[in-house]
Amino acid sequence: MNTNVKIALVIILATLVWLGSGLFANEDTSNLNQPVLSDTKVSVGQFALQDFVPLLAFNSHTQPNRMVNLKAQIAGTVESVPGQRGAMVEKNQSICVIEAEERPQRLMQAKAKLEQAQIAYTGAQQLKTAGYQSDLAIAQAKANLEVAKLEQTLSQNDVDSLNIRAPFSGIVEERPVEVGDFLTAGQPCAKLVELSPIKVVAEVSESDVVNLQIGDKASALFDDYASKSAVISYIAHQANPVTRSYRVEAVVKNTDLQLRSGVSGQLQLHMDRVKAHLIPASLILLDADGHTMVRAVDQQNLVTQHKVIVVGEAENGLWVTGLPAMIDLITVGQNYVTQGERVETFFSKNTP
Repeated sequence: MNTNVKIALVIILATLVWLGSGLFANEDTSNLNQPVLSDTKVSVGQFALQDFVPLLAFNSHTQPNRMVNLKAQIAGTVESVPGQRGAMVEKNQSICVIEAEERPQRLMQAKAKLEQAQIAYTGAQQLKTAGYQSDLAIAQAKANLEVAKLEQTLSQNDVDSLNIRAPFSGIVEERPVEVGDFLTAGQPCAKLVELSPIKVVAEVSESDVVNLQIGDKASALFDDYASKSAVISYIAHQANPVTRSYRVEAVVKNTDLQLRSGVSGQLQLHMDRVKAHLIPASLILLDADGHTMVRAVDQQNLVTQHKVIVVGEAENGLWVTGLPAMIDLITVGQNYVTQGERVETFFSKNTP
């Protein structure tokens, strides 16, 4: 028997052995659908639904409720400055007084002209009744009367503008003028701020702003001041083009004026009560799509996965929704098992 025949016989024999081995290795494929057996041991805790009141918290700072720059309406030299810088002033109290100069005399002259024009117009009407006055003369008298009224109004406004008064009760934050300074029309005399009430301003994300309404009750918390009750007074309809957040304002009573403008703090709002689970933060995992989830075991000790939504935080864990009323969550070993895997469990104390 030559070499080629021997090689061919060896190949045929090996092929027959390989084909025959397949007949005996044909196992029942139904076991493929069975859970994967595992010796992994995991710690499990039982968690139940609880009542939870979500809390929205935003970084905030205080601002004056109102702030105005008091400006001179007429030009003149400052005669006195009753409103001292940093002082509390009442509504209509004088802040700056401009020298009167000849303005009171001009007002008296305007009043006299008005009286004269009124007499002339009355006389013209009487002459018209008697047939001695034309319509043109009466119209001229009427025009002179209206001019005299305007001159008196302007002169009265000039005299009234000598005294720059506070439009509301507040604090004189700035007063850049002194006695003897010359003010031109439109030049600032003082800056007045209202701190009672005071505003608490926060920037709120688009996901949170939908939960807010004007009139909602809130709490304003500060590190160095007592917390105060607040009421939402303004919610912006247009987002900040840079931060994409919305301005929210709340009003806080500040009758003692202890709370100053620019104080940092936190604005907190309690939402409606919901049902949720309080679980340790270490139980939260991410699935392949980046969604938050937890792993649990069912009654057959098979690993299950559940997507959850974090709705709040607590000192001892996170509040989440999306789970059954009662559930056994894997508290130790959740990173080392997969969905559908059978595990050996032992229960640990429910930490939260």
